[in-house]
Amino acid sequence: MNGNNEKVQNRSINQVLIDRGMTIEEVEALLHTPIPDRERAFFRAIYETFYRANELLMCNIEDYDRKTGELVAKCTKNKYNPKTKQKIKSPPKHMKISPSTMLLFKTIIRNRKRGPIFINRQGQRLTKTYLQRYIHNLATRIGIQKVTHVTETGKNYYLVTLKALREAGERHTDFYGADPEITARGSQHSMRIKEKYYKKSGWDEINETIRKHHPSFRGEI
Repeated sequence: MNGNNEKVQNRSINQVLIDRGMTIEEVEALLHTPIPDRERAFFRAIYETFYRANELLMCNIEDYDRKTGELVAKCTKNKYNPKTKQKIKSPPKHMKISPSTMLLFKTIIRNRKRGPIFINRQGQRLTKTYLQRYIHNLATRIGIQKVTHVTETGKNYYLVTLKALREAGERHTDFYGADPEITARGSQHSMRIKEKYYKKSGWDEINETIRKHHPSFRGEI
């Protein structure tokens, strides 16, 4: 992709929420650009597992199976019960990463036995702020970043973000023929509102669907 693809448009907030996703071509450009293995592993993992950035960052080496590629997110976003006005603790998520991403995990984990998977030079857990800034700067540099202006608030919203990458993984899997209800359950992006419409799929069914339909597992990214 040549040049800066940044565009300014006047949109409503609802339209921004719909259009904040990334195309498959944009994801390919992002993941194939030369960047450190640590950042590439994080971006691939968030794209493949549909985990929220904080859920992925809180994963430890002890939560990862090096043989199967299963990565368990124990610190998941709590649900909110509007009737009781209390938060309900969500169960852990069990998702698997692709063989290509497993190789990157092997490189960044090396001989470490425990602790955070994604760490900085001081051995501390990476922050969401750092990765948000990184993906924005990278997307801008390779010409895929887009910005939209929200009329009601007067704010500009960037459309290539960690959240957009996560949602793109789910949407692209659906595009290749996956059952949208199963991928929605895997991402748990709106279970509080839509849970009654979802299949009560187990993690095995969710992962089988993703391995069959996700671009990374199909060997296309």
